[in-house]
Amino acid sequence: MMVSATLPVFGEMIDDPIETVSRLDSTFVAVLGAATFVTTTIGINIVANFVAPAFDFSNMAPNKISFRAGGFIAAVGSIFLTPWNLFSNPEIIHYTVDLLAAAIGPLYGIIIMDYYRIRRGEIDVDGLFSDDPHGPYWYRNGVNPAAVKAVVAATVIGIVINFLPLGDLGHFSVFIGGALGAGFYAMAMRRATAAAAIAS
Repeated sequence: MMVSATLPVFGEMIDDPIETVSRLDSTFVAVLGAATFVTTTIGINIVANFVAPAFDFSNMAPNKISFRAGGFIAAVGSIFLTPWNLFSNPEIIHYTVDLLAAAIGPLYGIIIMDYYRIRRGEIDVDGLFSDDPHGPYWYRNGVNPAAVKAVVAATVIGIVINFLPLGDLGHFSVFIGGALGAGFYAMAMRRATAAAAIAS
C-alpha cells in the first residue's frame, strides 16, 4: 500500500521505504520513519532469528539448556556465521539459500509423508507431547531412526546436486529434497514396520 501511494505523491513507484522517507521535507517525519525502521527491524529479528533458535537449543536438552542459555548460544553462533559476508556476494547468498533448501526440503517431505501416507491424517496430539517410552511417537529413545536416515540421505543428495554442473537444478533443492525425503522415509518406515512385525 505504501509503495502504491508513492506514485501519486512522487510521480514514480518507490519500493524502498528508506528512500520514500528521505524524500519527505519534514525532519520530524524522517526521524519518525527512521525510528520505525529500527524498531521493526529489531522486532522482526528477535522473533525470527532469536526466539526460534533459542527454543530449539533449549528443547535439545531442557534440563541443561534454559531459554536464556539457548538465546546466548544462538547469538554467539550468529556472530561466528558472519552473515554479513554471505550477503556481500550474490553468488555466495545463492549457494547458501540453495544449501539451506537442500537441508529443509527433506524435513517438509517427511512431515507430509508421515501425516498423509503413514498415519492417514490421524495425529495423537497428546502423544506428541508425551515422553512415555510406550507412546506412539517414542520410536527409539525419542528419535525416529527412519526419519533421521531419510533426512541425511536426501540432504546429502540435495547438497551434491548444488555442486554438480546441472544448470539451474540446484535452485529447486527444496522440492528435490522434499521428494527424496518423502520417498526415503516411506521406504524406511515400511522396512521398520516389517521388522517390528517379524520381531513380535
